Amino acid sequence: MSDAAARSEPPRPDPAPCTVRLADIDKSNLAGEGNYLWRHTLPDGLEVVAKVYHGSRSPLLYMKKTFGNVVLTGRSSHMPTARCAMEAACVRAWEEQGFRCFGMYPQIAIDGLPRDGYMVFEYVPGRHFRDYFQDRAVPLEEKRATWRRFVPEWHRRHAAAVATGDSKLIHENGDVKHVMLWQDDFVYFDFEMIYTSKDVRMLVGREICCYMRSVGRFFGDEMYEWMTADLVEHYPDKALLMTTWQWAFDHSDGFTKFVRRLDYSMKPRSKRKYSKYVVALDVKRRLDALSLTRSGPA
Repeated sequence: MSDAAARSEPPRPDPAPCTVRLADIDKSNLAGEGNYLWRHTLPDGLEVVAKVYHGSRSPLLYMKKTFGNVVLTGRSSHMPTARCAMEAACVRAWEEQGFRCFGMYPQIAIDGLPRDGYMVFEYVPGRHFRDYFQDRAVPLEEKRATWRRFVPEWHRRHAAAVATGDSKLIHENGDVKHVMLWQDDFVYFDFEMIYTSKDVRMLVGREICCYMRSVGRFFGDEMYEWMTADLVEHYPDKALLMTTWQWAFDHSDGFTKFVRRLDYSMKPRSKRKYSKYVVALDVKRRLDALSLTRSGPA
């Protein structure tokens, strides 16, 4: 059972089925790029967000990105209907494991849009991690307590992904921009695509590397230092945490391992501060030091 369930989280509103006219929706886009996100108030006063997967890019670009995803990077399709279906499948998978996501309201229809190209979500007025951890008004002790509460939940999802072999439980776009704090809980979002590899342990390593890279880039050296230290200290399964280094330098697939090591040795950007490789090496260094400390002198 999740921490959220233990805290008796308030029930999510369940609006009655209705149809919203496209002309009645304010088209002010809440998203930066990639999709249309439109906030709307239903007749009963409930605020929702319509996420529209069609139309923000040209058909040719959708096809180009899909080719790159499927053939080159091992991800699922970028086509609008595929992203809509995948996001819904991921939300269901995460919620089945007890993780809070933006609730879906499939009973809300939008007249004038293709039904397989949009989803209506609950509106969540929470705080993004990106904003919360950068807020100087939030005491450091509170930030550390929040992070230390997050790390075991992060591990629980990774452990569930490995146990079930379900790559939908890996956050393809996981970083500090895609977690929110709301009602004393963590809320996760943005699940349009997944990595399709069956080696879920390696996907865990990739997600952690990308997440901690975003910590360094958004929050800077001081916060990266203590957040990474707390990650290594409080992530329960140190062997699973070591997949950060394995994904980057000792991948289970021999060809991928060769390509990653070549990439690291030949591309200057791979050695830049907070690159995925540098983060992976840093996590391994900290894990090695922790192991030596706990084992004591020979």
